[in-house]
Amino acid sequence: MRDSHRAEAEGLLARAVEEEVRRTGGRSDGKVLLARARGGLDGMARSAAEEYEAYTRALDEAAAGQLTFGQRYAREGAGTPLLVAGVAAVAAVVADMALGTDTGTALGAGVTVGVVGAAATVVKVVGSHLPAASRRAGAVSCLLYTL
Repeated sequence: MRDSHRAEAEGLLARAVEEEVRRTGGRSDGKVLLARARGGLDGMARSAAEEYEAYTRALDEAAAGQLTFGQRYAREGAGTPLLVAGVAAVAAVVADMALGTDTGTALGAGVTVGVVGAAATVVKVVGSHLPAASRRAGAVSCLLYTL
């Protein structure tokens, strides 16, 4: 069993044992129950090794093509959209300066345009990432359900 899955299962066992001890008003020995539960977990893991292997293989296959938000942002948002936001910011500063606006106001407008452009880029990437992540989660769920 993978370490992360083992830790999650043992956490669930510990909570179940705590609940049983609470439910019985302390009449149950939590240490004994937890030791028995861990032994049972090892037995279940041995008897379900083939199914668990299929499960972890399916998880690995599903994760292989999945992009993190950072990877998707680097692919879709870091190039041209940010360059356009930067050019728009510079254009705003130059236009304001050409119209006689003082330097501080012109720079403030340029910074505002740049920040809004960068934020729009992030919103665009989020708008493509969330549906893709949701579809991927649904596909994994269906795949795991069929195992």
